[in-house]
This record gives sequence, structure tokens and C-alpha cells, in this order.
Amino acid sequence: MVYGFAVQVWDCKKKSMKLPKQYEVWINTFNYPVKNAVIGTLDGRLFNVKVFKIGCDFFFYNGWIDMITALKIPSKSWLVFQYEEALACFRIFYFYQDVSLAPSDYFYYKSGCVKDRANCMHANKYFVHHKMLNTVPTYPVVV
Repeated sequence: MVYGFAVQVWDCKKKSMKLPKQYEVWINTFNYPVKNAVIGTLDGRLFNVKVFKIGCDFFFYNGWIDMITALKIPSKSWLVFQYEEALACFRIFYFYQDVSLAPSDYFYYKSGCVKDRANCMHANKYFVHHKMLNTVPTYPVVV
């Protein structure tokens, strides 16, 4: 099974990215990386980043700004990290500022459906991944 989480890059010049509060639980439950993480893009590029724990929070740090710069990700962009246990790496899907601009092969936007909530992002038609309210899911989700 593949799990993931979503974050919004508020400032593309920050050298770190705070991970969801549940990251520590996911380390034990889903074998998420503790010290070093590999993040791969859909076009095959790989980025090595460090995972740091400061207090009760986890962050992507060393290598994070290099990845953001190389991918030219602007501030206020949404990123979805899909963790692949078999490869022990994250695959990143990224898009800019609005769910309606998401790559159609991987995400789509629906509203008005009885089963759907407004402003939801769907991944591969399997699961409502994330409500776009500047928050991250409080649970790992199937992507």
C-alpha cells in the first residue's frame, strides 16, 4: 500500500519544511525515514534530504532548499508526498497555488457531488486526499 501527505510551501526560500505532527507515528507504523529521505519526481530526478527532529516536530532540512530551487517551486505551492515502502522513498507531486491547476493525470477537482466536499483534492480517483484549508491531513491516506 502507498501512503502520503500533503503540505503547502508557504515560502520557497525557507531552508526547511515542517512535516505533519503524525510523522513520528508514521515512522513506526509505515516505516517512514528517520534521518535521510530520498524524494523522487515523476521525471526521475532524485533529491536527498535530511529528516531532523527538533522538539516534538520533524522537518525536511539539508537538501530541501536545493530541491525547491531545482524544481522551481514558487511560494504557496501544494506538494503531495507519496511514500513507497518498497523503494524507501517519497515520490513528489507538485502543483501551483490552486487545486484546479493540478496535473490532470494524478489529481482532479470535483465539487457538487453528494459524496464529495467542496474544495477537495482527489488522487487517482481512490481517495479524498486533502481538504484545501491550509492544513495537512491528520491521518495517512491512500494515494
